[in-house]
Amino acid sequence: MGSREYSLRLASLAGFAVRHKALVIGSWVLVAVLLAVLFPQLETVVRKQSVNLLPRDVPSLQTVDRMSAAFGEQGSKTVVFVAMEDPAGLTASARQRYDQLLARLRADTGHVLLVKDLLADPVTASQAVSRDGKAWYLPVGVAGTLGDPTAAASVQAVRALVAEVFAGSSTTAYVTGPPTTFSDMIASAEHDLLLISIATAGLIALILLIVYRSVFTALLPLLVIGTSLAVGRGVLSALGEIGMPVSQFTVAFMTAILLGAGTDYTVFLISRYHEQRRAQVPADQAVIHATASIGRVILASAATVAFAFLTMVFARLSVFAALGPACAVAVLVGFAATITLLPPVLSLAAKRGIGEPKSDRTRRYWNSVAVAVVRRPVPLLITSLVILLALTAVAATMKISYDDRKGQPAGTASNQGYRLLDRHFRKDSIVTEFLVVENPTDMRTAKGLADLDEMASRIAQIPGVTKVSGVTRPTGTRLEQAQLSWQNAQIGDKMARAVADGNTRKDDLTKLTNGASQLAEGLAQLDTTLRTALTPLTGILTQAQSAATQAQQLRPLLQQLSATAPAVDQAIQSGPGLRPLADQAQNAIAVLDPLAGALNSSPWCATTPQCTQIRDQVQILVSLRDNGFFTEVADLGDRYNPATNATVTGTLTNVQSAVGALDKAFGTLGTPPTLPATYGAFQTASASLPRAPKHWRPACTPWPTATSTCSTG
Repeated sequence: MGSREYSLRLASLAGFAVRHKALVIGSWVLVAVLLAVLFPQLETVVRKQSVNLLPRDVPSLQTVDRMSAAFGEQGSKTVVFVAMEDPAGLTASARQRYDQLLARLRADTGHVLLVKDLLADPVTASQAVSRDGKAWYLPVGVAGTLGDPTAAASVQAVRALVAEVFAGSSTTAYVTGPPTTFSDMIASAEHDLLLISIATAGLIALILLIVYRSVFTALLPLLVIGTSLAVGRGVLSALGEIGMPVSQFTVAFMTAILLGAGTDYTVFLISRYHEQRRAQVPADQAVIHATASIGRVILASAATVAFAFLTMVFARLSVFAALGPACAVAVLVGFAATITLLPPVLSLAAKRGIGEPKSDRTRRYWNSVAVAVVRRPVPLLITSLVILLALTAVAATMKISYDDRKGQPAGTASNQGYRLLDRHFRKDSIVTEFLVVENPTDMRTAKGLADLDEMASRIAQIPGVTKVSGVTRPTGTRLEQAQLSWQNAQIGDKMARAVADGNTRKDDLTKLTNGASQLAEGLAQLDTTLRTALTPLTGILTQAQSAATQAQQLRPLLQQLSATAPAVDQAIQSGPGLRPLADQAQNAIAVLDPLAGALNSSPWCATTPQCTQIRDQVQILVSLRDNGFFTEVADLGDRYNPATNATVTGTLTNVQSAVGALDKAFGTLGTPPTLPATYGAFQTASASLPRAPKHWRPACTPWPTATSTCSTG
């Protein structure tokens, strides 16, 4: 045998293992036990510190981060949905539990970062409650990133709260969404891994049993693989605890790798051992020779696979970068178990007559195959290629699916939640994609909103896009109010209503026109009447003012009548002319009295400054008459009639009484000196009233008609 096929180092290693069987076997068992005791289970380490499913610098995650910062919604990166369904609908009891869930979620600040209560707003409630009213959902932003341990823990916390709140009620609630889908997928994989491992081990044992026709020999690879799994899991758990990255797929991949590679390595060594035993080589020597000769092949295979896995550390996808070293460690552990654990086990079995090779029944067959290959290499090569290409062609029918829901059982909580939502909502209700638009200027302008709506319209035309929601189409369809057809219809409807309203008020317009003409004529008559009535008032008011002024001057001088007798006599001389003037003034005011009531009740007069001034002055005249001002003036003239030969001394008391009465009358209207000026202004205001043409009509109608137009200016 050539030196290249035989390894002295491997021979020495195998010799040591054979000579110290108990030590080697005990060491493997002890290492497996110590690793299991000192470190947590590998699944626990993975759940606590597995790497993120996606790198943090991928555009999708960076976009979500910018969107969350721009809109101030922390927790929108990882969102789950609480899907609820009740046959009775959103009853008071169901709403009470829903509100209780809101409070519990908001209180759990360690796992819940965002709670979007869509039912609180009628606009969003129409989207969050199904049309039949029997289902509704609640978006919840949780801590962590999709696939990392924090997100997985947050999903479990939310599920626990939901189960607790709705326990014992008629409402069915599931927590669903992409984060829960991933968590359920990992949980399903862990659950199925045990069944898959058992099925794989059974299949391997069955094949080996058929080949070797020995139960012990068929179970030997499983013994080595089991020990390799126990030690490999412990080593990876220890490495994970000290900082080596692990992923959610570490357990599944390293198990599959060890089942395959471990079987190959052990079969290689057992086959070479059986060859040596058939050559009548002693058992221990056969084990050492088999290890030294085939060990190089096993080492080359293990090293190739291990280094191939190690190159995965350069992958940008963190899952692959963490998976490579773990699988490399598993392969190396499997190689070590094959060349150190299997030799002493074979040696122990040989001493008891177990594991010996059976008669070789297939040698003649394989010799025939070898001869045929040598004699007809080209036809056999073509035949092999045709068979391989036919098998490979099946891959062309494979369709890659990104629907993670199909990668797990239909009974998981997330899939049940999806089905609940599909029964009541569109399938694009919660699993959506976001398109973030950033612009250096404010887009809340007419042009900006138009551009956003145009972009949304074009995206909606892409095949596979079922709905586009945005600022211009919050419900997924363009706002009806933003469409030109709706705006034109609104304008047409308002114009039609205005024309109809105008047609119904034609009679009112005619009445208004006639009333305006009558009012204009009445104003002209009012001006004439006021001028006629106010002219005599000016004279009497002037004399009354003069008499009042003189009377006021007499008040402090009554003690000195001798010195003021000429002034008093002069005042008495004017007495006979006061009564006719007072009577004439009262007659004029009687004419104006009805006008005062009409002006007080006229809305038009209340908004016309000139009419308001006339109304106030007429009211003053009426108040003078009602207070007895003109009667007092007439009586004063009668008392001081010169024909009665009254003296100042005899009438001093009467003068004082009359002066007091006159002051009282003037006190209701203001100071006496201002009365003539006031009524002069009254005449001026009357003259300034606007006048209208005799046949006055409005300049235009307030609504467009088929036969008339309205113009201004």
